Amino acid sequence: MVGQFNSQRYVTRGVNESINSELQTVLWSLLDEQIRKGLEMDYLQIFELVSGNVQSRRIQRVIHRQEQPERETTNDFRGRTSPLHGVTVWIIDSGEYVTMLLPSEY
Repeated sequence: MVGQFNSQRYVTRGVNESINSELQTVLWSLLDEQIRKGLEMDYLQIFELVSGNVQSRRIQRVIHRQEQPERETTNDFRGRTSPLHGVTVWIIDSGEYVTMLLPSEY
C-alpha cells in the first residue's frame, strides 16, 4: 500500500509519554522531507532511535526506513541531553488519518 501522508495527523498516548514533542517534530519533519522530494512512500514508516557519541558529544541518531520500496536514511542530531536508545516509532498512513505510534500500541 502506498502512503500519501496528507490526512489529519495523530500521536498516540504512548508516544506522548515516551518521546518529547521536539523529537516528535523531528520525526514528522523527516517524513515531510521525503514527501517533498517526491519519493514513493510505503504506508508504514519506521524510525529507530539510538543514542551515541560523536567527537565526545551525545547525539540522537534516527534511522528512518521503509520496506516498499526499500529505503533507509540515517540522521544525527547533536545537542540532545538525554537521547533515546532502543526505541522504535511507526508512522502509519491508514488513508483516513496518519498516526505516530509505538509498535506495542498497534
